[in-house]
Amino acid sequence: MRRLAPWAAAALGAALVLWVFWPGYMSWDSAYQWWQARNNQFDSVHPPLLAMIWQLSDRVVEGPGGMLALQVLLLWSALALFASALRLPAAGRAFVVLFLGLWPPLLAMQPHIWKDLWTLAGFTWALALLAQDLRAPHRGWRAGAVLALVFACAFRHNAITGALPLLAWIGWREVAGYAPAWTARRRVLPTGVIALVLAVAVFVLAALPAQDGRVRHTERVWSVVTLWDAAAVSLAEGRLVYPPELVDPTLTLDELRQHFTDYSNTTIYVTGKLRHSFDAPYSPEQRAAIDALVLALPRDHTAAYLAHRARLAQLLFGWDRAALPDGQVMMAGLHAYGDNPPVAPQAHPQHARVLATLQALIDSPFFAGWIYLLACVGVALAGAMRANRSPGAGLAATVALSSLAYALPLALASGSAEFRYLAWPVLATLASALLLVGGTSVPKLFGQKLRD
Repeated sequence: MRRLAPWAAAALGAALVLWVFWPGYMSWDSAYQWWQARNNQFDSVHPPLLAMIWQLSDRVVEGPGGMLALQVLLLWSALALFASALRLPAAGRAFVVLFLGLWPPLLAMQPHIWKDLWTLAGFTWALALLAQDLRAPHRGWRAGAVLALVFACAFRHNAITGALPLLAWIGWREVAGYAPAWTARRRVLPTGVIALVLAVAVFVLAALPAQDGRVRHTERVWSVVTLWDAAAVSLAEGRLVYPPELVDPTLTLDELRQHFTDYSNTTIYVTGKLRHSFDAPYSPEQRAAIDALVLALPRDHTAAYLAHRARLAQLLFGWDRAALPDGQVMMAGLHAYGDNPPVAPQAHPQHARVLATLQALIDSPFFAGWIYLLACVGVALAGAMRANRSPGAGLAATVALSSLAYALPLALASGSAEFRYLAWPVLATLASALLLVGGTSVPKLFGQKLRD
């Protein structure tokens, strides 16, 4: 019963999510990736693996429903595997699965067909496999965790930062297993070497789907973020700071102000007067101009640039939740795109009740990212202090650091304040706290040579 309890809870939770939210939600980019799947045309702006999987699922269940089922099953099965590694009775393990899977922000994101949910599932599988490695040390668990991180990074360009602490942990476990008598200082160098090799391997393998011949490659995908940063600087300084190669000469400051929002880069492009790399390949002159601009903004316009980035961080991490539109948190609906067939929305009353409850919580502390990040700092410090006495505390600290490494770079790199970017940090915060408090079923002879 103790072994079956988390899996039974996961089956119940997954069935509940599918029943309430079927066939899922599609934002604009979700609908665009469905269009790519249907037309066998992919691009590198959105890592193409999601659309490639959608192409397969569409043969079984047309539309978002098949993808919803897959991402829900991936996430809930990972939660069950994670809970089964915890030193808890059957009821406790079942509670952990339902607690994590139904935590309001995580529940709110699950109906959306987003690459962020697939990245979340990949990270959660890595977490679960590493927790199992503590319970029954074996290189197979760690190898599986590396593959899970490849999967996670294949869906988001920035996920590698969150993977690095977990890869370092895997390297530490490898060294500890084969040299248990070594001091911590002696383990640092080989751990770093293993982590570096794994990071390169993860980065390369995660990029393989984009090498498919059907993928249209877009250079300088970050151009839309840089042009948005330049818009904020222009408005702050009262003059356009764009190089002439990147802007229509008829663009005015008032026109830019009319379309600018501090929470998303997309609105300024309705003018059609800013030249980003998505619409057409850059000329050599435009490439040189965007490269120069990305360096000039923080160097020559430091105050305005940092103020814009600080505002983005304020909105993304929930310091000003009232100023962030609810649509940046939940995009409940089924966006139409191109020749995609219409999809009937969910209509039963339970869906409406759950959706209303989640939307009412958007401005509550549940959706305040800074709280999770602050908690991760606490877990990382507490876990580091207890790591020598408890491997579970060491893994807790590592997962907390993964959350911070994933989230904090977004303050400088993100092009919007969408809450979905914090999917893994939210789950990592909760899971790391559980590891710190509850630990895992670690064998008494933890220092023994790890089994192959």
